[in-house]
Formats: sequence, C-alpha cells, structure tokens
Amino acid sequence: MANFFKLQYVLMKITHEVHISASNDAYTNSRMALKHLLEKEGHQIVDLSVDLTLLDFQNLPKFPEYLTSLSHTKGAGAAVLAHKKDYQSLGIDIEWSNRILKEGTQKFFRHPKDSIYENDLELWTMKEAAFKSLSPLGFPGVLVLSKIIIQEGVFWTNERKELRGKVSTQKLTFDNRELSIAIAKIEKLV
Repeated sequence: MANFFKLQYVLMKITHEVHISASNDAYTNSRMALKHLLEKEGHQIVDLSVDLTLLDFQNLPKFPEYLTSLSHTKGAGAAVLAHKKDYQSLGIDIEWSNRILKEGTQKFFRHPKDSIYENDLELWTMKEAAFKSLSPLGFPGVLVLSKIIIQEGVFWTNERKELRGKVSTQKLTFDNRELSIAIAKIEKLV
C-alpha cells in the first residue's frame, strides 16, 4: 500500500493538494491529488484518464467551472484547483528541496530584475509555477523562464506587462524530506 500524505490549505480561494506515494508514476500522483480536490468539492471521479482529461493544461472539460494546474517530481504529485470566476490562470510546481541544480543553470531561469533569493531552487519553482500560469494566455514568440520577472511575490514579463500575478511558496516535510511548493495565480480582471 502506497504512503499517502495530504496537505490542503486555502489561499485566496485556491486549494491545492500533494499526493506522495512509493510510485514514481507522475501521471497517477498528480491526478490523484486533483481527484481528491474535486471529490472534496463534491464531484465523483470514476476514471482518472477520462474524468481528469486536461485541455490547454488548465481546463477540465468534465468540470468547466474550474481551472487547474498539475506538477510532479519523483514520488510526489500536486494539483491546484480554483473557480474560473475568480482566476484567469493558475500554476503549481513542486520539487524536493534536496534537488541540486547544475552549476550555470541560473542563466536559463534568472532575469536581471528578479528579487534576490538565497535558494535557486525556490526561484526555480516559482518560475515554473509562473510559467504554467502565463503560458496558456498567449505570448509573442516563445515564453521561457528567463523572460519571467519575479519581484517580492509578483510576476510578469516585459512582453505582456498587463498580465501580472502573484506567486507564493511553502515547504512541506514528509519522511524527513522537504518538498518545495510554489503556486502562481493571475486573478480575473474586474
């Protein structure tokens, strides 16, 4: 039987869940997290591959009132879920805190205007979550992590300055290991 640890909290009407198991099946781990979130909302999920099919990485055809984002890393999957009426876009990223980024990789994700973060992995997870939030909204050319600017929890790009969002991070400890979680959101324009 796989270990299962569930973390839920509400942050600005966004709920997320992390599913940790012995399995390295990224599809199943992230979909199980999403399944539990939707079940908490009162929906029944019968088949992960049918009921939780995604369009454009954020839309659930069976549940059109929600936005979602998924992430996975070895042995863990995560999902974030929110109502479309409140948010334009979402993104989530998770990484085990002991992951070591190769020397020199900062040039692929750091922007000169980024706030200073002591831990490159924290900035990496925030950039990944922001990328997932921004990418479905359309950009001229190719959107890459180094084009995303993160300053004190706010993210944007120079190509689409009107699309500004917020990103936050937290840590989760499981079996003496720490998981970094970043959630990015762009609220609906009023």
